[in-house]
Amino acid sequence: MKRLLLWSTVMTVAGAALTASALFFRHPAAARAAPTGEAEPVPEGVVCFGTVDLEHGVASLLPLQPGRVAEVLAHENQVVAQGTVLLRLEDAAARARLAEAEAALTLSRHQLEQARKLPGEQRERVEQQKSVQEAMAARLAAARQLLAQRQKSGQPAAVAAVEVSAAELEVRELEALERAEAQRLAELKARDGDAEIRRAESEVAVAEARRDQARLALDECRVKAPRPGTVLRILVGPGDILAAERGQPALLFAADGPQVIRATVEQEFAPRLKEGESVVVQDEADSTVSYRGRLDRVAGWYSQRRTVLHDPSQMSDVRTLECVIVLEPGQPRLRLGQGVRVLIGLMAH
Repeated sequence: MKRLLLWSTVMTVAGAALTASALFFRHPAAARAAPTGEAEPVPEGVVCFGTVDLEHGVASLLPLQPGRVAEVLAHENQVVAQGTVLLRLEDAAARARLAEAEAALTLSRHQLEQARKLPGEQRERVEQQKSVQEAMAARLAAARQLLAQRQKSGQPAAVAAVEVSAAELEVRELEALERAEAQRLAELKARDGDAEIRRAESEVAVAEARRDQARLALDECRVKAPRPGTVLRILVGPGDILAAERGQPALLFAADGPQVIRATVEQEFAPRLKEGESVVVQDEADSTVSYRGRLDRVAGWYSQRRTVLHDPSQMSDVRTLECVIVLEPGQPRLRLGQGVRVLIGLMAH
């Protein structure tokens, strides 16, 4: 019986301690206040937990082209400048396509140079063809004159008939040749040298576009730092194959910039939140280490908890209201992913 009474007493004390702890967690100022008569009003503040993050989050980097990892050129915690190559895929095929595109571009540019010479060459050919046609017209005129003379000659009929027939054949032949030369001259005049130039210029533009595409495909075999920042984690190594479908990132990257605290508040405490309120941020492991800030934004919807770092094991099925806290400048920089306790609207109490 004594044991039962002792056990009941221990459980009662433990329950009272848990209740006091819960009250302190929700209203720490009220828990510290000593009741000396009238009850003091409970401060309308909120205590919640948050995580250190960046304004736009940690970047998950992955090559835009699938392939096998050739080399990793960075290491974790390395501070890099924008554009630094962090990882490279095997790129022999991409280099070959680029060489082919550059050769095609060289050929199209040569054809354009030849096309630009056509107008001058065409004018020379037109002048030459005019001379040929004029010479043919002169020969035709001479043949017609000879035919007329033979038709009027006083030679014997048999001889005259033979000479006239030969002259008529020559006239008909020269007339056919004269028509052919005239048609050739008309074709030369109708040929549009500018159209050939425009066609060659279009082919050069197409070749340049293909060259640029090949260069881009080669460049996409590399993972570069999108901004100045720090390589947080490397998740692949040489020989790993990265598929076309996006899965696990190759690297986690933190761009330089201001930090924020993303805190989550349950729905029952949401009405107490007011943007612009003062905030105290405490290290989750050591409450004596604190930082000051303000409540910058409150989400307009209840959603699943955001994961700061790529970690599938993090629980994110609970729907809460996200708050973004901005720290005051001049304070020590926190570590990304660091867990903190956030006291909103309780600084004055």
